[in-house]
Amino acid sequence: MDKIKVLHIMTRADVGGISSLLHNYYTHMSHGNVMFHVVAIETSYTQRYQQIFEALGMKVFFMPEKITKRLPYLRRLIRTEKYDAVHSHVELVSAVYLGTAMLAGTKVRIAHTHLAIDNKGWKNKILQWLLNRVVTHRVGCSKLAISKLFGSKYVKHATVIANAINPAEYIFDPAVRNTVRQDLQIEKKYVVGFVGRLTALKNIPYLLDVFKALNDRKDNVILLLVGDGEMRSAIEAKVKALSIADDVKFLGTRTDVNHMLMAMDVLLFPSFSEGFGLVMVEAQAAALKCIASLDRVSKETCISDYSHYEAIEKPARVWADLIMDKCIEYARVNMEQEIGKHHFDVRIEANKLIDFYNKAVHGN
Repeated sequence: MDKIKVLHIMTRADVGGISSLLHNYYTHMSHGNVMFHVVAIETSYTQRYQQIFEALGMKVFFMPEKITKRLPYLRRLIRTEKYDAVHSHVELVSAVYLGTAMLAGTKVRIAHTHLAIDNKGWKNKILQWLLNRVVTHRVGCSKLAISKLFGSKYVKHATVIANAINPAEYIFDPAVRNTVRQDLQIEKKYVVGFVGRLTALKNIPYLLDVFKALNDRKDNVILLLVGDGEMRSAIEAKVKALSIADDVKFLGTRTDVNHMLMAMDVLLFPSFSEGFGLVMVEAQAAALKCIASLDRVSKETCISDYSHYEAIEKPARVWADLIMDKCIEYARVNMEQEIGKHHFDVRIEANKLIDFYNKAVHGN
């Protein structure tokens, strides 16, 4: 049987949740009949997943920098490569790119949402209307995200594709924990962590207030910020303003997030909005206590007693109280089976994705 060719449209082929998702799945799909290609919209800087994708056998394309040339480029690419499906990961803007795919003759057009943001304003409503008319398959990381992008009436007809991981890579290992803590010179510290892009959506100023409140109550605490982004300068300024610069480490983008989680004692995730929040699953896979925004991070991330939720509308000291009450002393056990039971084991979920593409393209 010929391979099913799927073109994934994404903002950038750089370190981030969507790149990680595609990498995790494709690594475990080599036995199947599905081939991935990637086209990135933004091209203004080196994109670190390009070589990773190409090493897996994917072709990686980049759209022209000039906006007016992007849609003609995409139409030519689709016709040249003869894709069986186009799978877009750019939220409402997927309407434009999947509309182009439809005009280019692609029969299977998949819109995949990774966020849970209200689509307010007439422009967004027009894009939502258009998206629901050019899409053939609606996909999301959670039911909440699907409802927000497409509308609640489409949830029952849509497909949830789990933000899955290989849990074997996250099994808590005390030796790894000790090595990382020694390397970072934080052996005797209580380690608070954050993993993600340093963007406004992640609500990191509030996280700093929480850490400050905890720091005032508990000795030997330190904050590890794993990730980078446009808010870094503003965050650094607030760290100085709170007089906690000696207790905060900016680690930048890391490829060993699993090891970072093993080194931490609690993960904080106070985002304003998340379609899902994969790092919550990663934390629980590493048997790490984690606290996320109540009603803003999907409760579908709650798969164990390691997860807690609290409102970001409450004072920062409330989060600090929760850390002191629930996240200081606890056992860290092997979570591999638990992750699989909740459908987040990519070794299992990859087969479901292969089946999804086969059914979409061949009807079987």
